Amino acid sequence: MHRCRILARPRTAAATLVIVAVLAAIAVPIASAGAAPIDDLRAQAKELEAQIATNGATVAALGEQLNAAQLRLDEAQTRIADADARIEVTRREISRLDALVDQRAVSIYQTAGSANPLAALDLSNVAEANARTKYGEIAARRDNTLLVDLAVAKQDLAAERVSSERVRASAATERDRLAQSKAEADAAADEQQALLAQVTGRLGELVREQAARREAIPAPAAKRSTWTGPAPDPNGGAGAAVAFAQAQLGKPYEYAASGPDTYDCSGLTMRAWQAGGLSLPHYSGAQAAMFPPVPLDQLQPGDLITTSSWSAHIGIWVGGGFIHATHTGDVIRLVSGSGSVVDAVRPG
Repeated sequence: MHRCRILARPRTAAATLVIVAVLAAIAVPIASAGAAPIDDLRAQAKELEAQIATNGATVAALGEQLNAAQLRLDEAQTRIADADARIEVTRREISRLDALVDQRAVSIYQTAGSANPLAALDLSNVAEANARTKYGEIAARRDNTLLVDLAVAKQDLAAERVSSERVRASAATERDRLAQSKAEADAAADEQQALLAQVTGRLGELVREQAARREAIPAPAAKRSTWTGPAPDPNGGAGAAVAFAQAQLGKPYEYAASGPDTYDCSGLTMRAWQAGGLSLPHYSGAQAAMFPPVPLDQLQPGDLITTSSWSAHIGIWVGGGFIHATHTGDVIRLVSGSGSVVDAVRPG
C-alpha cells in the first residue's frame, strides 16, 4: 500500500513571522499617522489565508493517515482474536488426547498387575493376541505423534498471537502519534483563523472583500444546475457513484466523517461507490490499492483520482473534472479538468 508520511509541524518559521507581523499591525489604529497601509494588511491577510489552506491540507492528509492506522489496528485486533480462538481449539484437542493416552496407560497397568496375566489371553489364538498388541502400539505411536503435532501448532499460534500483538501495539502507537500531530495542526488552524478574524475586524474594506469571496462559493443547487458531466446511470455502477458525489456538492468537509451532512475525502468516495454497489474501506490508500491503475488520458466517470498521494487525498472523476472533499473549513467542490490529477484507479 502506497503511504506518504507527513510530520505535522504546521506553524513554520515563516508562519510565525506572519502572525507576529499581523499582531503588530492590528495593534495600531488604522486612522493614526504611520499606521500600516491597508494594502499591507491585505497582503498579510492573504498570507494568513495561504497558511490556513496549507495547514488545512496537512490536517486532511493526517486524517487519512489516521484512518489507515485505525484500519491496521482493527485488522491486528481481528488477527489476535482469531489466533486466540484457534489456540483454544488446539488446547482442548490436546487435553482430549491426553485423557485417551492416560486411559490406555491405566488399562495396560491393570493388565500387568493381575495375578495371572496369561489368563487374559486366549492361548488358542496367539496370532490374534499379537495382532492386538501390534495395533495398540501403532495407535499409541499415532496418538503421541498427534500430540506433538498439536503442541507445535499451539506454539505456532501462540507465536502468531505475539506477532499480532506487536503489530497492534505499533499501530496504536502510530495512531496516537498521528492523533497528536493532527491535534497540533487543528490548534494552529484555530489560531490562524482567530488571527484572520482580527485582521478582517479592523479593516471594513477587507471584511467586505472576504465576505464577498466566501459568498461567491456556489450553493449546491447552483452547482448542480451547471452540471456538464455525463448523465447518471440509473442502473447503478459508476453512474450512481457520480450522481451521489454530485448531490453532495457544497457540503462541509469534516475529518473522519462519511455523511450524510459532512464528509472527508475518503468518506465521500466510500459513500459514492457504496451507492454504485461496491464496499470500500474508509481510507484513501486502501481504496486505491483495491483497483487497477488507469492512464490519465483514459479517465472515465467513476474513476478514483488523487492530486497528491493516495494516502493524502482522493476524489472521484465525473467527466471533465472531479469532485472531492477538500479540507477543514472548506466544502465539497467540483474541479474542472485533469491538470491537478496525478494518479487514477478504476473501481469495478
